[in-house]
Amino acid sequence: MRRNSLRRFFQQKQYAIASIVLFIAIAGMTGVYISSRITGENEAKQMELAEQESNLLEMEDDETELVNDEPVTSVTSVIPPEEKEPEKEQNQNTAANSENTDAERENAEEEKDSRTDEEKTGQPEENTASAKEEKETSAQTNAASVKELHFTPESDLGWPLQGDVILNYSMDQTVYFATLDQYKYNPALIIAGNVNDTVNAAATGRITSITSNEETGTTVTMELGDGYSAVYGQLKEVMYKEGALVEAGDAIGYIAEPTKYYTVEGSNLYFELLKDGEPVDPILFME
Repeated sequence: MRRNSLRRFFQQKQYAIASIVLFIAIAGMTGVYISSRITGENEAKQMELAEQESNLLEMEDDETELVNDEPVTSVTSVIPPEEKEPEKEQNQNTAANSENTDAERENAEEEKDSRTDEEKTGQPEENTASAKEEKETSAQTNAASVKELHFTPESDLGWPLQGDVILNYSMDQTVYFATLDQYKYNPALIIAGNVNDTVNAAATGRITSITSNEETGTTVTMELGDGYSAVYGQLKEVMYKEGALVEAGDAIGYIAEPTKYYTVEGSNLYFELLKDGEPVDPILFME
């Protein structure tokens, strides 16, 4: 009885059961299809990515081979323009520096040639006189260092200036000095002269000093030899330097304006003769 009941149930519900089974089968097939499609798409994407990676690796290998095979110039040729410009500017600067160096070299050569010409033709006129004077003074100094000087009581002194003696040598008694308004000893001859009169060497000698003081002004001392020396005061524009040898009769300098010690006496030459540093009467040696 139960079996019949089941048979009747299935007969009545067979369409519904068949529909359910069919639905389940369709759903299963649809799920399998979708799953397989998704799996296929994933595999395709993976294969595409793998292929792209493979292509990239091949391109990198090709570039590496090109770099290794081509000369250095080929690498330089692919440098972008903006990277080449500094090099171009550097080359331009190098060329400019080279031109400047060439110009400086030419200027140096011109200056050298100019100096050579000056050496050949001589110094400019303004330097010629001083150079000549220095040369003459040097020659005189050398001659003075070689020449041996002698002066004895028998030697004659020339007059260093043609003029009247306004104050005689006097070391035994005092004489009156009008400017000072007093009497005092006089170790020299005071010879009257005019400003700019030439003063000559009274004897051959070597200039040992050129000094200046308030009493006798510019003063030249000359060694005559054997302990004698001559002193010339109240001078200006002395023509020699210390150490120079001056021959008897040669001009030494010129008469200057009188110092404040001789304003009343007027312009003059102070001429003193010394023996071992002590004054002696020049008149005794005059011609």
